Amino acid sequence: MRAPPGGHHRIVKSTGCGRGGNRGRLPVWLRWLVALAAGWGVFVCGQQIADGYAATMDYRDAPLCAAGGGNGGGSGSAAGGGGDEDACVRREAGTVRDSRTGEQCSYDGSSGGAGGGTTTCTTYYDVKVERNARTDWLAVDSGTYDEAGAGDPAEVRLWQGEIVGLQVLGRTYSYEPSSQSGVLWQLAVGCLALAVGAWAVLSGRLSELFAFHSFGLLFVAFGTAWLASLALFGGHWPTWAFASVWTGFAVFWTVSARRMG
Repeated sequence: MRAPPGGHHRIVKSTGCGRGGNRGRLPVWLRWLVALAAGWGVFVCGQQIADGYAATMDYRDAPLCAAGGGNGGGSGSAAGGGGDEDACVRREAGTVRDSRTGEQCSYDGSSGGAGGGTTTCTTYYDVKVERNARTDWLAVDSGTYDEAGAGDPAEVRLWQGEIVGLQVLGRTYSYEPSSQSGVLWQLAVGCLALAVGAWAVLSGRLSELFAFHSFGLLFVAFGTAWLASLALFGGHWPTWAFASVWTGFAVFWTVSARRMG
């Protein structure tokens, strides 16, 4: 090999025909396939969210059934396809049989390190109500837990066979229908599908998708879905505050973990 003028040798570094920037990425066709699948997932979730929202609004607008009416047990409308039971909240007489309390605890180990993380516990109070030869444990507050005793009368409220309310000792409790809680999870899944689609289009690197900081997106998606659900259905200010703090911390942790590598 002849040296170039001046006695200097030119060093040429091979980059694999200019494709070094794509190293570790999925093939383009596979990335677009993932993006299309994610887009379809967002579309399906959107339909489910719309259906759940409409069903929840139907429940919220529904009046109480007339006294003594709609005692078909909640399954007749599904089998027969209609009736007044679909249009009003049915009431059933019941009796308190027992009560219980305890703690539900969750552990947050996101702070890392030996012995890191915090444990948060919430006290719950339930009463056992018997109605039409069946029993259900229903959430109440501490006052009702302390005062309710076996044999106290209660009234259970049902929407299309699903318990949505309880009246006992002059207090009324409401429980969200499955259509409302389903919207929260559909929103979370939709957010994750959107994130996966964005990853497929902008990155496509598996090392990026399964990086440690990417797991924070699970908490970001849930927090975002929680806030969106509150925007759709409303909520008390402590719930708004907790959801905002949750989401803000999840975003902060994810960004910090990404910067730290």
